[in-house]
Amino acid sequence: MKAVIFELKGSIAHFRRPDTTATHLTYPFITPTAAKGIVGAILGIEDFMTNDKIGIQLLSPVHTVTQQMSMIGKDAGNTFNRPTTIELIVNPYYRIYYAGKEYSEQLHDFLMKNHAVYPVYLGSAYALSKPLLNEVYQEVNLEIVGNSLIETKTIIPTSIVKELHFQQDHYYSRAGGFMYKYKGQRVFEQSINFLYEKEGRSITFTPVVNINEDSEINIVRLGEEYVCLF
Repeated sequence: MKAVIFELKGSIAHFRRPDTTATHLTYPFITPTAAKGIVGAILGIEDFMTNDKIGIQLLSPVHTVTQQMSMIGKDAGNTFNRPTTIELIVNPYYRIYYAGKEYSEQLHDFLMKNHAVYPVYLGSAYALSKPLLNEVYQEVNLEIVGNSLIETKTIIPTSIVKELHFQQDHYYSRAGGFMYKYKGQRVFEQSINFLYEKEGRSITFTPVVNINEDSEINIVRLGEEYVCLF
């Protein structure tokens, strides 16, 4: 399969947790479904669904602030709702690894030409971004990891971690409850939890032994880097 790597950067982002109401809390980084939705926006495909996989690397530290905002009402936009408390990610910067056989070729073509059919934003319409092509790998093969030690700069699903190897001055966090599979028509299936390093540093771990080509989560090697795809 082919892998296309691109970057997303902005001043703010908001990936709302669906289990929050009065205060709109955000996931600490871009969600898998949002990352795939951005690919759909670039390609101009509404209700985008795919079996292609993605990986996510944090290129800036995770920082959030809480802000009150007056949101435009839904009655033709003539009134304002009461102030709503929203948690925002500050200065988000991500490297997205997109790998598969369905849309990677088309995505590569669009990014090379700096084309996007729909505006690209980081979770909300007031958080615009522009995707920038980073690198392309024509052929990506699964790594046979066994019980070997893996060091990666990408976020990793907690389900594949057999043992975490702590490093000095690293700040590990767990983020849970991400929607995993998008089935279309705003229907989601399964959830996934992640382990990440808050400053974007690498994580060293021993993976479980049952990762293979048929697994929903894979570890691949792109150049000198290990990347976790899900």
